[in-house]
Amino acid sequence: MLFRSSYRDHLVLAEQKAQEDFDKTVIALSGGALGISFAFVSDIVGTDELAKASLLYWAWTSWASSLISVLFSYFFSHLALRKAINQVDEKKLYEKRIGAGYNVATAFLNILGAILFVIGVILMVFFVRSNLGG
Repeated sequence: MLFRSSYRDHLVLAEQKAQEDFDKTVIALSGGALGISFAFVSDIVGTDELAKASLLYWAWTSWASSLISVLFSYFFSHLALRKAINQVDEKKLYEKRIGAGYNVATAFLNILGAILFVIGVILMVFFVRSNLGG
């Protein structure tokens, strides 16, 4: 039984580390994509006549929304942990979902952040293709 408990603890820590890495990666990619796209537009495409500028706008909106989503997921993760601690303190750990709905919100926002990043990439690819004669 000790091995099982120790292995479970290891899995919980690995899951937490993976989630941290995922959040940091989405933030880095979305923030970097915004910065690179600003430089791309001003240095390579220019601002004269942008073809399909709405694609650029929606790519930026997707990446900004991705960043906001991950930031909110950090906040809800904190609330989920606080709720779980309170459930342990009150000996009500198994009466309700651990962390209450905050865990669900955190998972949803993480997935949303990743999806919005990918949507931004796709939109940017179409924008670049439209402006570089592809």
